[in-house]
Amino acid sequence: MANKRIARRDFLKLSGMVGAAAGLDLVGLRHLGPAEAQAALTAQDQWIATCCNMCGGTTGIYARVVNGRVIKIEPNSSNPIGLCNISTDFTKLKSTGARMCPKGNAGIMTQYDPDRVKRPLKRIGARGAGQWQEIPYAQAVAEIAAKLAQIKSESGPEKVVWFAEDNTAVPIQQSFCNVFGTPNFLQHSNLCDVARKFGFERTLGNGRPLGDFRNTKYMLIFGWNPLSATKWAHLPRILVDGLANGAKLVLVDPRCTETAHKALQYGGRWLAIKPGTDGALALALANVIIGERLYDANFVANWTVGFSEFSSMVAAKTPEWAAPITGISATTIRTVARELAKTKPAVVDAWSGPGQHMNGAEGSRAIASLAGLIGQVDAPGTLILPGRKGPKFTVPPPSSPLPARVDRQNSTQYPFAHSSGVYVEAREAMLTGQPYMPRAAFFVMQNFVFSVPNTAKSLQALNNLELIVSVDIHLSETALMADYVIPGTTYLERFELLPQWVTFPAVALRQPVVSPLFGQKPEYEFVKDLALALGHDVYPFNVTYEKFMDDALQAGLGFGLADLQAMEGATWIGGETQYRKYLTTGFATPSKKFEFYSQQMLDKGLNPVPDYIPTEDGPTNTYPLYIINWKEALHTHSRTMNNRWLMEFHGENELWININKAKSLGICDWDLVTVENQYGKARARAKVTRRIHTDVVGMVHGFGHWASGSIAQGKGTNDGQFIPGKAERLCGMAAHKDGAVRVYK
Repeated sequence: MANKRIARRDFLKLSGMVGAAAGLDLVGLRHLGPAEAQAALTAQDQWIATCCNMCGGTTGIYARVVNGRVIKIEPNSSNPIGLCNISTDFTKLKSTGARMCPKGNAGIMTQYDPDRVKRPLKRIGARGAGQWQEIPYAQAVAEIAAKLAQIKSESGPEKVVWFAEDNTAVPIQQSFCNVFGTPNFLQHSNLCDVARKFGFERTLGNGRPLGDFRNTKYMLIFGWNPLSATKWAHLPRILVDGLANGAKLVLVDPRCTETAHKALQYGGRWLAIKPGTDGALALALANVIIGERLYDANFVANWTVGFSEFSSMVAAKTPEWAAPITGISATTIRTVARELAKTKPAVVDAWSGPGQHMNGAEGSRAIASLAGLIGQVDAPGTLILPGRKGPKFTVPPPSSPLPARVDRQNSTQYPFAHSSGVYVEAREAMLTGQPYMPRAAFFVMQNFVFSVPNTAKSLQALNNLELIVSVDIHLSETALMADYVIPGTTYLERFELLPQWVTFPAVALRQPVVSPLFGQKPEYEFVKDLALALGHDVYPFNVTYEKFMDDALQAGLGFGLADLQAMEGATWIGGETQYRKYLTTGFATPSKKFEFYSQQMLDKGLNPVPDYIPTEDGPTNTYPLYIINWKEALHTHSRTMNNRWLMEFHGENELWININKAKSLGICDWDLVTVENQYGKARARAKVTRRIHTDVVGMVHGFGHWASGSIAQGKGTNDGQFIPGKAERLCGMAAHKDGAVRVYK
């Protein structure tokens, strides 16, 4: 009965808030008869298919719109995101309903957040002081364009650096950079999973293979928490389905995450590893599998290169060698290696966690090598190579050769830098003027100050710029430093074409379900207007954005925008999951085989087989504890902390500390403690627990705002201030998890 009362209270609260947002007088409806009330509720009532963007997962949703207001959001079972990774599962599960995470359910609160930026703002006070003048949109575009033209004329277009989120209007932003002439277009991927991409691309030829968790019998997952860090909303379902079907799960992480806890519930394991040592564990597992001849001899003989060299290298990487490095016993390493090799089918996977260290790229390559050793690639129940298709946007090429990049992406310093750029090097250029000093920066849905590790450095770097433009829905910490803030849109107010991250071809449409709330233009229209103001009256700026999308669909898939809108759930399904594609096409590597040995690495003077290199910036006598951060289902990076519903569930990021370590420091649960190192110092609430490694403390990423809205401000602790802010040595991704602190009451 108590649960029912709570549910009813929450429902009434929810109904009141949504009704107010929708402009409906729910109290007044009580005085109408049933038929009249229903008629009032359904006036101009429609369900519109689109895709969520509360994170980058692009879950299919339906928005219920009444009289021009969104009053409800539900998952869309015609879109595979929210259902599954595999086409046969899509067929089986479609009738059972799709899933959606808490962030997606709370999207309506972001749409109608009273703290949204409503009109263009021009800074009139000191940077960061929050003193603004509202100006007309046309004036903002004209003034920004004039300043860009001046910078280009005086010192070259490369002095403009552009930072973009990965999921919104990317082709048109890239088009702008090309026609303007700047090579400096950077995207969010560099802050996310670039090291993971490197490791899997170098071995099996695909940076984002997908685990068939639902149909496997064994899962070995490194540094990923699919039950809470839900990159895709269906991940919890398919993983738990796999466990219910008898699969065993081994989760490698310094913290006993929700996924690790679920593994223990189902008889699996949590391996409490020391941060940054995942590669050492993977090599030790390989040592056992090879030494005991448990590898897939047929797959290795016919579909791999470099096995001999890899075997020679791992011969010394015994469990006894790895045990003191990783903190995992040699006995456990042997047991897991044998289980992994003998249980089929199996999935070996990792995501961002292990990659966000200075040795992340090689660690990811070592992890990926395990999948090749046991032959568990691109078959049912294993790691599947996605068969994706999508639109083909026509992005105009640069009118002349582009100058050198500011972020050293193409330098020998980062021999395998990803196309998304190197954020920390772009920042370093703003600080040092090397290789040259940028003069302007654009941030589209990017809170650079919170997203790039070492907050103090980011603020200092932005202070050195002449022009900063932020396009955002909130006055974030980065927007607070800007000269101009352009009001952004939510995903419920704009278009996007979205090839879906599943193993079979699928493309979904994000489309406006309501008009922009304040009459503001979507991000792509701002980019178009800026290009036209600078005289770039060329494709795609001289056509509507809908035409740009239509052309891309026709080029890539043979149908147009109207056709996609008319499809069930505004989603195109283009085929089924295909297995063992390497039998006909080979792997997408230079050798067309799974590569334990990379000639590309050797050509750049690097070790051709994966090896373990200790990570940097670990514990010292002065700062004896590793500090890590993680993501959770309730929040996305730093951008959901002004969502009232989500903050009511989790409004402060506690500092997790091991119960034995806390006792030795005299710290009790929920004490206020100080976290300190050479980069930052702040207070935090202690969460004393057995669920984290003794030598590690950590917190959810994204809290500790001093801007970003009235709900976000002053809640929790900013983890980024404690991280040195370096780039991984091979691929250049930001090393978010290399850091050490001391903690005291």
